[in-house]
Amino acid sequence: MDFTQGLDIRLITADNVKLLDRLKMARVRFAWDNPGEDLTGAFERYAQLTGKKKRKRSVYVLTNYSSSHEQDLYRVYLLREMGFDPYIMIYDKPTAPDVTRKLQGWVNNKRIFGCVKDFKDFDEKVRKQYRSQLPGV
Repeated sequence: MDFTQGLDIRLITADNVKLLDRLKMARVRFAWDNPGEDLTGAFERYAQLTGKKKRKRSVYVLTNYSSSHEQDLYRVYLLREMGFDPYIMIYDKPTAPDVTRKLQGWVNNKRIFGCVKDFKDFDEKVRKQYRSQLPGV
């Protein structure tokens, strides 16, 4: 089973976590679209309730839709700290600021995201260096 869309973390209950745990899937995906809504407690609740501690947990983070760069970074750092794997989704990419595209390049390239812990240390040169050294990056 693979849900490719982000599930709504706000709907997490003990009962539906048990049902999710029964499914054979390598990764569960959630979404955090509204930066004005603090979903920290919901993500923590899921992490506590799930019996599948080793299951990969991804979160689609919507950017360029009523969010600031600071709000986007906050969600990325917080999710990583809680053991979730953020994935940047850019709303209306042609109008997105360069910093949002750069954020996507850092977060969504998991090899770089795993090595470069702070966005301020990410440089497009690093990305190009990884591309030339690692196949599939």
